[in-house]
Amino acid sequence: MFKSINVKTSLNLLFLVVSSFSCHSVQAMKRLDVDFSYVMIEAKKLAEEPYVSKTKELPVELKNLNYDDYHKLRFIEEQTLWRNEGLSFQAQFFHQGYLFREPVTLYEFTATHVQRIPYVSSFYDFKDFPHLEEKLDSDLDYAGFKILYRLNPEHRRYDELISFLGASYFRALGADMHYGLSARGLAINCGLPEKEEFPRFTRFWLKKPLGDSSSMLLYALMDSPSVTGAYEFILTPGKTTRVDVKAKLYIRETIKSLGIAPLTSMFWFGENSLVKPSDARPEVHDSDGLMWQNSSGNLTWRPLDISDRHKNSYVGLNSPLGFGLMQRDRNFTHYDDLEVNYHQRPSLWVEPRGDWGKGHVRLIELPTKGEAEDNIVAFWEPDEKPQKGSECTFEYSLHWTKELSISKVEQAYVSSTRSGYGQYDKSELVYILEFSSRGASKFLPDQVPTLETHLEGKAHYSFSQVQWNKETETWRVILKLKLTDDAKEPLELSCRLLFSEGRASETWTYQCNP
Repeated sequence: MFKSINVKTSLNLLFLVVSSFSCHSVQAMKRLDVDFSYVMIEAKKLAEEPYVSKTKELPVELKNLNYDDYHKLRFIEEQTLWRNEGLSFQAQFFHQGYLFREPVTLYEFTATHVQRIPYVSSFYDFKDFPHLEEKLDSDLDYAGFKILYRLNPEHRRYDELISFLGASYFRALGADMHYGLSARGLAINCGLPEKEEFPRFTRFWLKKPLGDSSSMLLYALMDSPSVTGAYEFILTPGKTTRVDVKAKLYIRETIKSLGIAPLTSMFWFGENSLVKPSDARPEVHDSDGLMWQNSSGNLTWRPLDISDRHKNSYVGLNSPLGFGLMQRDRNFTHYDDLEVNYHQRPSLWVEPRGDWGKGHVRLIELPTKGEAEDNIVAFWEPDEKPQKGSECTFEYSLHWTKELSISKVEQAYVSSTRSGYGQYDKSELVYILEFSSRGASKFLPDQVPTLETHLEGKAHYSFSQVQWNKETETWRVILKLKLTDDAKEPLELSCRLLFSEGRASETWTYQCNP
């Protein structure tokens, strides 16, 4: 059996060297116009066939790698795609192994040509695994890839911009950020009693960028038992990095819950948590709230929180202008962690393109005992359930940002939410909110706003107050909540501030679990 090719050369030269090696099914550069229509045709053909898993058995040495060992299997920088061509973007590839066992086929294409990017073992440093390389079969492929860009020019290096690794997961960065939450291509039956299905990106086409390109184009083919799909991604890096997504889905089997633009994050505890673990840090989370914008432009903020139960929340909307999992708190001292830099984790805002119609933003908050597990999911779920044999198209932009909101709306916003028990009555819950001004809109301390509140559930507000906080130049809202003796189901709280000149703050909502 031929082993994986061992050629110490740049990837572009490699295509010329190995084009005659039939054992790798490497083809010379073909004339082919790769565009979204081409990938749609591939997805449609795939949907007309029975689903067949493309996963192959990996050598036991790769399957048994743990987290630390997998990250020691390092891609050698000198083998980076387009490294020596002076292009704005570069690419590196993830090795199969550990949790990432499914193969991903990669192609490079130009305006007229396409060629396969074959697996090459010499692209990796095996010094920590001296006998592994010789055991690798010739039919290995990659597990995914990452795109590099000079996000932070002052560093004089290429930084990671986006990575695609595992099922349909991907993560991106803007300037001066650290990886945090993830996006996915699609969620199927997420958070339901039925087993969740995880569609996979099985093929990618990376368009070779022009020398000074400010954006990069790539396509992906999705496959799973219930759906196939064609995806277009346009990457535009910057202070806020935007990823424009277009998806055409072909439904193989009727789907009970289809999650569009799913986001996955982590929340362990924050300033609003009633019960905190014995951890030295004040807060630990990748995201601290869900935000959405209705068709009228009004914003709503819902701080994340977890309990000992699985929480499912539904926000009914018609043609939303956006939603996202946000990391609103950017104060380092609120995390006090020099290793993982939670204050530099990106927020991720989904901006629909076109009319998404009626549906809801769904938020899932799962119990967790630590920061190693993602336990927060949010996505758009259309009211119309996709039926077998149907097709649907969605377009949206993903904004990886540190901004409070991509929205131009300048509503006053909730800068902090804290909770606790009553000093003399432990059956009383106390919530303290700080409303801050946004943009050019400044508060006038002598014009006290009106507090509008709402409550659903077996409880009532025993006290509410608005007062000026001169220390932070915010309006402080104090809410005291008295539970009834038979309160067992979750309570839904909300409030907002109404100002004399007709302006209103964003709406604060919260789920209380007795």
